[in-house]
Amino acid sequence: MKELIAIVRREKAYEVKNFLSSLGLEYVSKTVKGRGKEGGLGYKTNKGLIISLLPKTMIITWVEEALYEEVVQKIMDIAHTGFYGDGKIFVIGGWS
Repeated sequence: MKELIAIVRREKAYEVKNFLSSLGLEYVSKTVKGRGKEGGLGYKTNKGLIISLLPKTMIITWVEEALYEEVVQKIMDIAHTGFYGDGKIFVIGGWS
């Protein structure tokens, strides 16, 4: 069993969740905030530059060993837009 943690754009989260549901996989999702190469949204005030964090959706699911590579590839295909900020996928585990 492997745990997959996918952090994707909010507009792509619905499609990823539909895919996981179609496979019968249970998942947990939560809105998280951060910034990577996108740099966040910046605006200037009289106190200096403020950088706000961009919202993303974190989706956690658990997948059997034989299926996880296919699931990871499909999540990457769904979430890919070709721009910075498409997200990350972390694979944890290898236990039974």
